[in-house]
Amino acid sequence: MGFYRENIFPWLLDHMVTGEKIEAIRDRVVEKATGHVIEIGSGTGANFMSYSDSITSLTTVDPNPGMNKLARRRIKYLEFPVDTREIGCEELPMKDASFDCAVSTLTLCSLRNVDKSLKEIYRVLKPGGRFLFLEHGLSDSESVGRWQRRINPLQRRLCDGCHLNRGIDTLIRAAGFNLDEITNYYLDRVPRAFGYMYEGVATK
Repeated sequence: MGFYRENIFPWLLDHMVTGEKIEAIRDRVVEKATGHVIEIGSGTGANFMSYSDSITSLTTVDPNPGMNKLARRRIKYLEFPVDTREIGCEELPMKDASFDCAVSTLTLCSLRNVDKSLKEIYRVLKPGGRFLFLEHGLSDSESVGRWQRRINPLQRRLCDGCHLNRGIDTLIRAAGFNLDEITNYYLDRVPRAFGYMYEGVATK
């Protein structure tokens, strides 16, 4: 796994993805989750306090032991059962149609096999199940997109495989989802190459 990836990057990420603005957006996305929920790339647990009392249970999926170590500090405050899985999501061990909702925030950028992972998310959702997502990715501006492609090799090296130039909407549709809601915008006070966001809801 590597010392940096397991011990340093989780701590850096926990500080990079906090703040009033991003937490308000997280709340808006995650509070929509209901029933039995699977969170892909749960990381340090930054989403946990955004879940509403409509949650029946939460299954978290993240292969990084360092991330899960930090996440456990937040799990103890949750009032619903949590099943932590220290695994990737390319081959989920859950049965078909097991979950009412799936949640992904700032995760699809880093998945090694994002196509296969999205198909697995689709598989484990019940018919009509919702996929709630908040992701950064390829800008609709040609000039910003060019910069994203230039910076991408360095970004992947420093941020555990994170890609700046993935077209999130295209990837979600290709996995079989219906894209019901999507909003694109730039985060305030973040360089445009790093802050073009995809926020939305897809259904199986």
